[in-house]
Amino acid sequence: MVKSVKERPFSIAQKISEEDSIVWLKESNKYIILDSTILELIKKKSGLSSKDFITLITESLQVIRSVAIRINKEISELLTETKKVQLKTSIKHPIKVKSCKIIQYYSFNNTTIKVCFDTEETKLLIHQKYKHLDIDNTNNYGVEYKIFNSDNKLFIFKNNKIVGSWDNTRLHEFQGKFSMEIICSFYNKTEHDWMGVFHASTISKNNHSIMFTGDSGNGKSTLVSVLMANGFNVIADDFSPILRSDLKTYCFPAAISIKEKSFNLIEQLYPDNINSQEYYISELKGNVKYLPPISEETSANCSSVVWVKYSEGSENSMKKVSIQYALQKFLPDAWISNKEVNAKAFLKWIKKTAFYELNYSDNNKLIAIINRYFYPF
Repeated sequence: MVKSVKERPFSIAQKISEEDSIVWLKESNKYIILDSTILELIKKKSGLSSKDFITLITESLQVIRSVAIRINKEISELLTETKKVQLKTSIKHPIKVKSCKIIQYYSFNNTTIKVCFDTEETKLLIHQKYKHLDIDNTNNYGVEYKIFNSDNKLFIFKNNKIVGSWDNTRLHEFQGKFSMEIICSFYNKTEHDWMGVFHASTISKNNHSIMFTGDSGNGKSTLVSVLMANGFNVIADDFSPILRSDLKTYCFPAAISIKEKSFNLIEQLYPDNINSQEYYISELKGNVKYLPPISEETSANCSSVVWVKYSEGSENSMKKVSIQYALQKFLPDAWISNKEVNAKAFLKWIKKTAFYELNYSDNNKLIAIINRYFYPF
């Protein structure tokens, strides 16, 4: 049960085992795991002088005073940490919206959006991932976006109101924001209707989804592409949103990014579907091709998260891991809304979710493992 903690430096604590609780720090929008002894100490800290609290630590933990002083310092720093505020570029004069005459219409979930670009170069930053959603010119669209480059900054406007601007060096943040805009527009939601978005690829079958997360280069996109060829729906690739109201994953309809080392495999599985053109992304990711996702489900329940580790020649295995281990792995790259209602939803979701670690190298054995663990019927 999620419980509110009144007059504490944190807002919500959720017990996840006999010894540990996960705690949401409101000011920094961070989640930490504390053992029950430390959590009880923090609850008692309010109203105590530093000297009295150090004495309490000494007696409760049975440690020497120098250790208690260090623990007091660490707890104080933790609880006084404030949210990092992203510095916004000051705008000294009104932004002149550039002419955006390159127009694309993208349609999904019975909704169409209009996206206008200033140049073909700017269009290339977005269009290839949504090319399969492209439709002919229409006046029947819900939202209009203008995307342009000015003074070495990328701008997004929505219905002639600025969404934000990003230096050209912050391309990943720009694309992430546009991804959020996409799902809000296609599902008629606001940003904080979403509990969070995870750096994960997600598949589904029979209204049950599995979220695959892991370090870049561990084969998440290849994995879901292989599973898609074997009858699974692809809900999302690398950007998996969960809606607060029902705690389901929702389809993010961007194309799957296939890295160069997987070209041959994916071209064998999808000879007619994969985009033949290669696109250079970055030094880390190299060249990619784009594969349109196939999904008969736009949303699905999600109570399984799998940390993926691909290693050529390794044993194929799956094991359950603790919440503590899982959070250390997949939370750093996640975006969780900083609204308290979403923090409560996240802790509720965490409580009912099972976490696993998958090591694989053989695609056929991979499919058997996934079916055995999650779809035995």
